[in-house]
Amino acid sequence: MIAADPVLDWAIQQWKREPQIRIEDAYKWLFHATLGGEHAVHDLAMVRDWLHQEWRGLSKPLKGESLFLFLTPDRKLVRLNLRPYKAMGGTEASVLRMFVQSAKAFKADRKSFVREWTALGERLRAHPLGYLRWSEWTRLDRDTRPKGYPAIDHSAEYEEAARPAYRVVLDKFLEVRAGKLR
Repeated sequence: MIAADPVLDWAIQQWKREPQIRIEDAYKWLFHATLGGEHAVHDLAMVRDWLHQEWRGLSKPLKGESLFLFLTPDRKLVRLNLRPYKAMGGTEASVLRMFVQSAKAFKADRKSFVREWTALGERLRAHPLGYLRWSEWTRLDRDTRPKGYPAIDHSAEYEEAARPAYRVVLDKFLEVRAGKLR
């Protein structure tokens, strides 16, 4: 059995609060928690355009939508939810700055992702977790392993239920403290 870092235990506890999580969403969480957002920052103009398009289309925060979710148990890496951030007066420029700084500073660890992902598979082989099943883990692993475990999209179910709009940010670059802009 492959030992997981505390990231997987933390993630599983968080997933219990989001029953719409499917295997793609679990993969994406572990991907971000171990690899950060670097994969999305290869072309700054594209990153800026992607954020600009998303920012323009943001609605008001969803009912119960938190400002951010901690991706790791040490709380150093977060998903900054754009709708609540914009609603509290945050700016597109500040999101871009936080995201790019974080992507450049984060120390991605591909081996850590593979370890966490494999440990999840082993746990699912023994017991399903909500919609997370061994058969789905096997399908996704079979699809992503030959490609070197690339970034993937959220599941259609999660997209519909949560309408995710966020950026992965290191806490040290987060321009929000105690629910207030810095």
